[in-house]
Amino acid sequence: MANEIDKKRFLCYELGLLSLKAALSTRDGDAPVYASGIEFHQRTKEKRVLRGVLEKIEPMYINGDVTENQHVEFIQMTADEVSKALGSSLHNRRFRIGVTQKLINLHLKYLWVPGYIEEPPHCPIDGIIRDKAKITYNWTTNDSIEDYRQAVAELKKLANGRSLSVWELEEFRRRAEE
Repeated sequence: MANEIDKKRFLCYELGLLSLKAALSTRDGDAPVYASGIEFHQRTKEKRVLRGVLEKIEPMYINGDVTENQHVEFIQMTADEVSKALGSSLHNRRFRIGVTQKLINLHLKYLWVPGYIEEPPHCPIDGIIRDKAKITYNWTTNDSIEDYRQAVAELKKLANGRSLSVWELEEFRRRAEE
């Protein structure tokens, strides 16, 4: 019979796949993640680097003691590190802030909901949340940490005292029920 550690490891790995698929699917022909000519079967190094990002997340956030400023710095640092490691494989040699925040925030949400980590500081900001909140932040093209901070500030106003993680979870659920 499988033990709890093996079950958790399996589920975290699979949640990572979902996080990667969602964050790398920008659906914006003018702002793809990868440079032209990089075929799916050629992305072994890229997958390894991005999987490394996900492996850093759970130990960092497990106790819920990452501050909002540390979280934003982690997003910026991750965008810069992935850009440096994979530059020639990336569109305009850059792993953009918007894609980075989506990857990190979505993976944190996936780990938080089943109780593997404490509540994360932010929610993933994607097209669904942007449209629901009526903000202009475009995660697929954004590469400004200040624009990301502004989007977070706008969402906090809408959350009306609720944490962004709880607000987004409730709003997402309501959208699914409409």
